[in-house]
Amino acid sequence: MLVDEAMTVHTRTVSADQSLSDVRSIFEEEGFRHLPVMGRDGLVGMITHTDLMRVTYGAHIAEADFEVNDLILESTTVEESMSKHLKTIESGADLKEVARMMRKYKIGCVPVVDNGQLLGLVTSTDIMSAYISA
Repeated sequence: MLVDEAMTVHTRTVSADQSLSDVRSIFEEEGFRHLPVMGRDGLVGMITHTDLMRVTYGAHIAEADFEVNDLILESTTVEESMSKHLKTIESGADLKEVARMMRKYKIGCVPVVDNGQLLGLVTSTDIMSAYISA
């Protein structure tokens, strides 16, 4: 099976200067766990639910001060928390290649990029769904 048969065509992105508060809203409203970060020259990073939790981790340990947590998210930009050194894959690659990449680098999402253009994402859920339906 090829990547383009299993990937999620992902149209929602964020920019590096947006706040993590914006990201949290998108995650909550749209159910995403990964968002590509776009810049002038295309894909510049990835922000994940795990990145968001890492920034607010202290607020989730004990009695959370939700006002402080909200201030942290409002004052922290995507660029400050995103992954910048991404592994990408082309749409015509074998899905097993993505699975191996995800296991090797311990990542849950790989952007699908052809000729510098973001086409979508392959997540661990996409891989499981593809193999269940095969």
